[in-house]
Amino acid sequence: MQTEHALNCVSLVPLFQSLPLDEKTAVAKLVVQHQYPKGTIIYLAGDKVGHFMILERGQVKLSQVAENGKEQLLKVMQPGDFDGEAALFSNDQRNVTATALVDSTVCQIDQDAFQDLLKQSPRLAVNLLTTMSRQINNLQEERTVSATSDVAGQLAKYLLETSASLNKTNFKLPLKKKDIATFIGTTPETISRTFKQLTAAGTIRMQASTVEILDRDGLMELV
Repeated sequence: MQTEHALNCVSLVPLFQSLPLDEKTAVAKLVVQHQYPKGTIIYLAGDKVGHFMILERGQVKLSQVAENGKEQLLKVMQPGDFDGEAALFSNDQRNVTATALVDSTVCQIDQDAFQDLLKQSPRLAVNLLTTMSRQINNLQEERTVSATSDVAGQLAKYLLETSASLNKTNFKLPLKKKDIATFIGTTPETISRTFKQLTAAGTIRMQASTVEILDRDGLMELV
């Protein structure tokens, strides 16, 4: 993988963004790119973590099996999202399953290679600790903003991100409505009602599970 391309992947991650260019480049040299077709299981719950994953293109769902045996959606990764940050520093097992919702491109950093790099560069280790401390301080504020966002805004954000991932304004929803409701943190009834509101407002057109974005700016105003 070309260094410039790998740098673009690394720069998506807040943990690495504030690093000096030479240290960021050293991390970028560890990046390996993988392609995952729609429906591919990238890793399973119980697998050794082993690597850090940055989503470059597509959508990936993170889920786990609830006590009743049903799949529980935890997160939908969008381009620029990352998973397994702890994998860079620990030998834990995965507690979720990652599945490509659409054709996806992932940048991965191997845990052992990253830890070898830290041993060679104490300055990099200190800079990463400083960055992680800053992220922890910002976490509470981010949670507060997320909690106060309304359903229409969160649904609009999801539709815009899905459109960007697929590079289409007319697309079939990768998730069922009930899963979108779980992802956003509301009920299926509220999601159905919100879809109807967006349709009535002329921002989208919807037929079954296919959505066409008619007014991108109108959706963006809701976010």
